[in-house]
Amino acid sequence: MERFRIVVLSLAGLGFLGFGLAIVAAPEAVLGAVGISGTTAGMIELRSFYGGLELGLGAFLLACAAKPAWRLPGLWSVALINGGIGAARLLGIGLTGEFTGFFIGALVWEIGFTLAAIVALRGSKA
Repeated sequence: MERFRIVVLSLAGLGFLGFGLAIVAAPEAVLGAVGISGTTAGMIELRSFYGGLELGLGAFLLACAAKPAWRLPGLWSVALINGGIGAARLLGIGLTGEFTGFFIGALVWEIGFTLAAIVALRGSKA
């Protein structure tokens, strides 16, 4: 089970790092797929908040994978963060009826990592 925990944390961390780097590099290209565009100041905000948050979270999850004492808190983070994002996305879809191809991949990621983290937490004392 410990190896599975490390894999979940590492893959989640790398995914957040990759998405964060992509948003920092070109937020309009990444988020334009769902109709997000804006002013120069808006792009700075997307780079800093979306990109920076994803980078920090990815680095944290990789640190959790490397430090045995941090693995369970890291897995709780994966479950709660992805679960929260996925639940909010589903709520937004339900409220508006809007659905794009981007949402399919995002929901697979969010629900998949929520479930993987929950499985990885099974049998833990945390």
